[in-house]
Amino acid sequence: MANRVGMKEDSLPIELQLLLSIISDETVHTEDYIRNLIEQSIDWDTFVLLAYQHRVYPVVASRIKSSYETLFPIEVNKQLSQMYIRNTFQMLKLTAEMEKLCRELETQHIRSLVLKGPVLAEALYGDFSLRTSKDVDLLVSKDDLALAEKVILQQGYKPDKETLQVLNSLFVKDHHIGYTHPETGVQVELHWRMSPDTYKEPAFSELWERRRSTVKTNYPVHYLGHEDLFVYLVLHGARHGWFRLRWLADVDRMIREGLNWDAVFDGFQYQDSMHVSEQTLLLSELLFNSPSVEHPKRLHYEFDNRALELAQEALKMITELVNFKETQSADEANAYFERYNMLLMSPQQKWKQMLSTLYPSSQDAQLLPLPKWLHFMYFPLRPFLWAWRKKKQQQASA
Repeated sequence: MANRVGMKEDSLPIELQLLLSIISDETVHTEDYIRNLIEQSIDWDTFVLLAYQHRVYPVVASRIKSSYETLFPIEVNKQLSQMYIRNTFQMLKLTAEMEKLCRELETQHIRSLVLKGPVLAEALYGDFSLRTSKDVDLLVSKDDLALAEKVILQQGYKPDKETLQVLNSLFVKDHHIGYTHPETGVQVELHWRMSPDTYKEPAFSELWERRRSTVKTNYPVHYLGHEDLFVYLVLHGARHGWFRLRWLADVDRMIREGLNWDAVFDGFQYQDSMHVSEQTLLLSELLFNSPSVEHPKRLHYEFDNRALELAQEALKMITELVNFKETQSADEANAYFERYNMLLMSPQQKWKQMLSTLYPSSQDAQLLPLPKWLHFMYFPLRPFLWAWRKKKQQQASA
């Protein structure tokens, strides 16, 4: 497996090897293996920074405290413990707010599914404190979006940005809206799709039929079915270049728990993303020693050169996360992600992406306000407005 990706686990930075050895399944690495890593020259500041930036510090802190506390410097244990405690309070706050919002939506007969956040912590780790989350992601049917937004606003949330809609551009160019509560600081993302419109996905009614419900919350909260959740997490992590190990750690846990691989690969095939599934399995097997998935549909795609290239590109982000911001400007980083995402998309998805860029946006309306009855003119004006906007940006940065 390492030869296919072009990298062996022991060629990774030593701090990253140590991090992976702790967050991987406990049967993968022995205490002697971890002790041997620690006896090498570890930059402990880098190790703690990696645990934080990859958002895996709750598991790291918990595992060290239960099994390896005497092997690690006291200061490292202290820092990780403090981060763990802060995260526990954060997750308790998010869990309470998640229950409250889901209950309010249900009283208005709005079906909602929580995509990530506290439900993932319960479903995969059995403990809300063992996973991090910055917000609550709620998925509703597009038909219920307006009423769901009203419910969220009634709970005191404010939109993160005011967006002027042009010819329903919001639904073409976005798949969620962000809100923040001014008093609690809790952030909520209201989704009407799991992914951008470029990607095909199951109807909300199908996802709802396969839903599961939490058992550790005071009020039952619904979330995605097992296979739907796996496909969603893979596509979400892949779109972000897997720059956080937390996402791959989630994937590894689900693989070890067992999945209906027929349903999983049918889901990837439906969404034209079999190459993305192979990229993910390559990374998971290399970095987490996940059990190899033997399935006829995977065997058909496992020699996909694009999947291999995607895995190599993701490894760049994973291994260079600490100094990525220092070594690349914002323009360079954006260019990298643009190239990566073009490689990620299938030809059909690239075509839809191109059509999306031709659709007018709220930026066009801000640059050249027109009365609503003339909004159709934004279509022919779009290339000129794009050039005008780019010129203004260049002048501003000069």
